[in-house]
Amino acid sequence: MEEKGCFVQKVSIKELIEFRNEKMIEYKQKKSERIFDDMGQDMFKDLIIRNDFSRDRDRIKFSRAFRRLQHKAQIYSHEKGDHYRTRLTHTLEVSQIARSIARNLNLNEDLVEAISLGHDIGHTPFGHQGERVLDEIMCGEEDIGGKIKYKINYGGFKHNYHSIKILDVLEVKYKDFKGMNLTWQVLEGILKHTKIKRHIDCKRDDNENKCKGCWDIHKFINPKRQDDNLVEYMKYPFSITLEGQIVAIADEIAQRQHDIDDGLRDIELKLSIEELLEDLLIELEKIEGKYNDKDCLYIENLKDLIKTVEKIKKQVEEEKKNKTTKDSYSKDLYIKNTLIRNVIDFFIKDVTLSTLKKMYDAICISKVCICEEDEQGNKIFKEDVVKFSCIGEKVNDIIESYVKNKILNSYNVNRFDGKSNFIIKQLFKAYYSNPRQMPTYILDRLTEKIKYIYDNIYEIKINLEDSEKDINEIDFTKNKPSEIKALISVLKLDDEGIKKIIPKLDSDFNETILNIIANKEIKQCSEKELPIKALTELHYAYLSVICDYIAGMTDNYASNEYKKLYMVE
Repeated sequence: MEEKGCFVQKVSIKELIEFRNEKMIEYKQKKSERIFDDMGQDMFKDLIIRNDFSRDRDRIKFSRAFRRLQHKAQIYSHEKGDHYRTRLTHTLEVSQIARSIARNLNLNEDLVEAISLGHDIGHTPFGHQGERVLDEIMCGEEDIGGKIKYKINYGGFKHNYHSIKILDVLEVKYKDFKGMNLTWQVLEGILKHTKIKRHIDCKRDDNENKCKGCWDIHKFINPKRQDDNLVEYMKYPFSITLEGQIVAIADEIAQRQHDIDDGLRDIELKLSIEELLEDLLIELEKIEGKYNDKDCLYIENLKDLIKTVEKIKKQVEEEKKNKTTKDSYSKDLYIKNTLIRNVIDFFIKDVTLSTLKKMYDAICISKVCICEEDEQGNKIFKEDVVKFSCIGEKVNDIIESYVKNKILNSYNVNRFDGKSNFIIKQLFKAYYSNPRQMPTYILDRLTEKIKYIYDNIYEIKINLEDSEKDINEIDFTKNKPSEIKALISVLKLDDEGIKKIIPKLDSDFNETILNIIANKEIKQCSEKELPIKALTELHYAYLSVICDYIAGMTDNYASNEYKKLYMVE
C-alpha cells in the first residue's frame, strides 16, 4: 500500500520554499494569554522587547528544576563518563533541532525554545526506570514491600504531566500564587511532547485493554487554570500549535542520534562502527529500492544520506588497514561525529519537506482549512501536521530498532535500571513509613493538602486517647509524637488510623469500596461516603507528596539519600 503524500510529486522544492515564504509566516503565533496579571510592570517596560513566549523560556531556564537536569540520566548515568548525555544535554539538543525546523518553516522560535527547554523538566532520577516505579506505585500495582495496605489506582505518574505540575504548581516564583505563570501554549506543548493517554481509546476502567487509568490533567495544574485553553484542548492527543508538534518530533530526532553516539562510546558494549554502518547501509538501500523508481519528493534526501554512509564506511575500512596511525582516536571521533551530524541533517530536512508538503497539499491543492482561530485569535491546528515523511519514518524505525536491540537490552543498561528500581522503592518505603524523614518544606506541602481536604471535603476529627482533635490542627513539627503518629496512621489508611475517624467500620470497608470512592467526584458522594472520600484523598495526598519529592531528585541526591537512610556510617 502506497503512503499518501509521498508519491506523485505535484510540487517542486522551489515551489515549497515560495509557499513557506508567502503562507507559513501567517501561522506564527502572534497572541498569547496568561491566567494571572504580569508582575513587576514599570515605566521602562516599553524599552524591553520581550514577548510572552521568550519570557516563558527565560523563566524555565532560570528555574531550579531546569538546573537539576544536569544530574539526571538519559540512558547512562553521568557518573559513567563526562561525555554521556544527561537530561540537560538532551534538552539542549532538542532545543537546537526544534529551532532549526521552526526557522525552516518560518514559525515562532521563542515558543519552540520555551517548550523544548521545559519538555523533560518533570523527569525522575534514573531516567524512565524511575518513572516506571513511581507510576506502578501511583497505579496501585506496587505496595513497596507490603507497606501500602490498600493498593488504590490514583491514575499513575507520567513525566510530561509532572513537568506541568512543576511549572504550574511546585516551582515558587511569586508571593501571591503558585507556579511560574507560563502561557497555556507552552504548557500544552510540553505536555504533548509524548503521549497523554495510556492507549488510543483510554478509559479509566477499561479492563479489556488492561488500562491502569488515564492521567488526570486536573491533578497537575494550578486550580486557577482549570477552565482555560490547556484543559479545553486536551481532546487532541497532539499539540494544537505547530511549534508544539515540532518539539515532539525534535525529541525523537535527538534520541535517535545521541543514543547511537552514547552506545558507541560505551566500550563495554563492544559495538562496532563498521558493523553499524554495514547494517544501516543495507537497510537504507532497501528503502531506496522501494521508492527509487517512483516519483517521490523525499528520495533525494535519502540518497544523500546513503552517499554519506558509504563514504564513512570507506573511511572506516581505510583506517582499519592503517592501524598504526598516530591520530587514530581523533579520526575515530571524526567518523562517529560525521555520521551523527548527517543523521540529524537528514531528519531535519525530511521533517521540513514533509510538513511543507502536507501544508501545501491541504491549502493549495485540496483547498482545505487545517487550522482555525479560537475566540482569543490563536491559531489552532486540528491535525498532526509535523511528521516524518514515509521515508523518514522508516529510517527512524531502523535506528530505533538498533538502539533497543543493541543498547537498551545491554548488560550495563539493565544493571543500571535494576539498581535504580531498588533505590526508588526503598526511598518511597522510608518516607511512607515515616514522612518526618523528608525536609520541612515537603511536610508543609502535605499539611497544606490536609487543610484543603478538611475545609472542602470533610471535617475530619481524630480520636486520640484523651481527646479529639481536628486533623488540620496537627503539625508534623510542633505537635506531640503520639498525635503525629496518629495522623500518619490515618494518612496510611492503617486499620488503627481509620478507626480513629470511623470507630464503627462497616464490614464492606475494603479495597473495592476505597477504589470506588477514590474515583468518585465529591458531589456524587453521599453524606455517609464523605468520610471515606476524605480518607482516600488524604491517602492520595500522602502518596503524591512523596512521589513529587522523589521525582524531583537528581541521580546523585537519590543515591545519597538512600545511603543516609539505610547505610550505617
